[in-house]
Amino acid sequence: MTNNEPSTLQVDAWVEELFRAHIDSVFNVAYRVLWSRADAEDVVQASFLKAFGRLHQLEDPSRVRPWLLQIAYREAITVLRRRRDVPTDPASIPEQASTHPAPDDIAISNEIAGLISSALSKLDPNERMAVVLRDIERLPMSEVADVLEIGLSAAKMRVHRGRQSLRVLLENQDVL
Repeated sequence: MTNNEPSTLQVDAWVEELFRAHIDSVFNVAYRVLWSRADAEDVVQASFLKAFGRLHQLEDPSRVRPWLLQIAYREAITVLRRRRDVPTDPASIPEQASTHPAPDDIAISNEIAGLISSALSKLDPNERMAVVLRDIERLPMSEVADVLEIGLSAAKMRVHRGRQSLRVLLENQDVL
């Protein structure tokens, strides 16, 4: 081992930090593709294992998030293709942890989350994933394009169309 190579402990610490920093985003991407908590959790595990095995392929460590999300997206699509004959059941958006929210705030949040989740489930899968990556995961448009493996203009169009469709669906539910 040369002086420039990181030690095993440094790599392990970096991988653990990577996991902690991105597990929620990886889960959200998988969940929005699969609409199954159990399948999404499996995809998270498979994605991080695959990422760990392919660390040498990460060319730019500053772009680790889109790289991980792309792995998760591909893994989720693989799972989805394997179960094409199994109907999906969109569930509500997982509750976010907070400290002592008021009961009426919880009820309103759950109702809104359910309406948004329902509307998201009705979007075209490509548009849904573009909206999730851009608006929920807050990725820059260039990273949305990278994750979806499409051009920047196509990513912009998918996000735009997805937002329009989501707006119409939510307006029809009297949310907007």
